[in-house]
Amino acid sequence: MKNYRLTVHLQDVIPVRQVTGKRKNEKGKMVEVTKTKVFNTLSFYCKSETACLQKLSEVRSNKHYTIAKGKNPKKMHKYDKELFNISFVN
Repeated sequence: MKNYRLTVHLQDVIPVRQVTGKRKNEKGKMVEVTKTKVFNTLSFYCKSETACLQKLSEVRSNKHYTIAKGKNPKKMHKYDKELFNISFVN
């Protein structure tokens, strides 16, 4: 059973355009509807906290991801620190 979840917030993510369905245009023809989505979080399920920290180090070493840092000076406990969370799940 998996007991922990690691959530990592990313920065500088490229938006992705995805087809979300179809609708009729003004001429009555069916056209695809697309939306721009931003996938700026990664989530992993792990069996222990040490496994979560190992996965976090893998994300840090991956050149495709940049972990976001806190930018709000009113939240000093998060300011200029990496934004990730390890939580217990059943």
